[in-house]
This record gives sequence, structure tokens and C-alpha cells, in this order.
Amino acid sequence: MVKIDFHVHAQKLETLLTDQPEFLENEVILSSMDEASIDYSLLLVIAKQGNLENTRKMNDWLATICKDEKKFFGFGSIHPLDGESALEEMDRCVKELDLRGFKFHPGIQNLDVGDPSLVKVFQKAAELKVPIIIDSWDPRDADQTMKFFNLALACPETKICFAHVGMHRFMEYYIFGALNGNPFFKMNVYFDLTSICSTFINSPFQEQVRWITERLGSERLLFGSDFPGNNQKKSLDDISNFGYQNDWIPKILGENALKLLKI
Repeated sequence: MVKIDFHVHAQKLETLLTDQPEFLENEVILSSMDEASIDYSLLLVIAKQGNLENTRKMNDWLATICKDEKKFFGFGSIHPLDGESALEEMDRCVKELDLRGFKFHPGIQNLDVGDPSLVKVFQKAAELKVPIIIDSWDPRDADQTMKFFNLALACPETKICFAHVGMHRFMEYYIFGALNGNPFFKMNVYFDLTSICSTFINSPFQEQVRWITERLGSERLLFGSDFPGNNQKKSLDDISNFGYQNDWIPKILGENALKLLKI
């Protein structure tokens, strides 16, 4: 059974909020993968606004390590508020650097996901035929879930992965499950289970989280750890033991990611 961690931060956590990112050594990630028997990791970076030179350097660095290490795949990043330059960098990331998609983080990037600039960026990803992963639990925005829903409606051709399934707002994600299979709503969204299973396992909310995520569909759930913030082995074990049907586990741990990444 192939195992793919769909949510690994390539930047050192203490530098995520700075303008001078530092990156994890390959050996640190590979050692953790070996301990958890993970076959591939999707490495993520997060761009800051207004520093395109740093954004390009970061994407270049990511592309280089993914080319050198076959167990890594990379999602580049841009800041949607950087306008046309950001769209040009998206072109470069896919066509020249062979990165597999793009990562966004509303909290770290200070993004309102209702901003029209995101529609342009998400439509650009569809044009480039690559997916997007975006964190989905900014506690500062009480309306974020519906903004995500409207974004998915505005960009039906874009494959969007909502990381963490809203965490403390997981109940709100029932709306995606309720419309799964509805002919009037093109369900082109995915959900990584990063942190949410580890947070709620063995809690009074475990069955509720599982019920909501089961409504989303076995083919739309992905394993993620949030390494180095979370332990990869524990994250994998928590998802494997969360109560999903046995035939769902291979899909969640790797098969769905294989299809999404076109590996």
C-alpha cells in the first residue's frame, strides 16, 4: 500500500512568518518518512506578499530538491495580491520548474479568501491543470467556510484541497458532503485530514468528525501530517485508527493522492 503525506512544510516553522525563510534539510524529512514507512511527501512552501524575488528563490529551491530526491513532490506558492506577476510566477513554476501545484495559507499570508484575486489565481491553476491546497481554519474569519464554498463554485474546473477540513468548524463542511453527487454542483474539491484526526481522536467529537468526513466521500480524503509541526508516524496511525472502513484506508493514505498528483 502506497503512503503519501500530502502536507509537509519544507520551511522551518520558526521562519514561516519571516521574510527570510529557512528550509529543512532533506535528511530530516527522509528520516521521519522512514520511521513512518511513508513512500512520498508533498513539500509545501508559503510565499509572502510584495517580495517576488524571495518567492522565486523559494520556488527555485523547492524545485531543485524535488528534482534531486525522487521521494519528494513540490507545491510552489505565490501571493494572490501580487497581481499579474504572481500569475506569471505560476506559469514558471509549472512549465519550467515542474512543480505539481500551489499552496496557500490565509492566516500566514493574511488573505481574505473572499478577495476576488483568489478567483483569478484558482482559475489560473485550472488553466495549468494543477491542484491547489489551502488551509481552511483561520479562527479570525467566521465566514470563511462559505467563502470557500463560493470560491469552489466560482472555479469549478480547479481541483481544490481544503487542508484540515476546517478543524474546529468541521461541521460546516457538511455542505460539501450534502452536495456531493448533485448534478448542479461540480464536486472538484478534496480534503486532507491533517491535524484534525490527531486533534479529535479519542475525544467526544471523534465520531462526529468521522461522520462529516465520510459524507465527503472516500475518493476525496487525503492523509497529511503537517510535519515538522506534527509527527508523521503518529499522524498516519491516528488516521488509520480513526474508524474509517478498511477499504477506505488505502485510498486515504495514498491512492487518492496518486490520482490527484498524476503520479
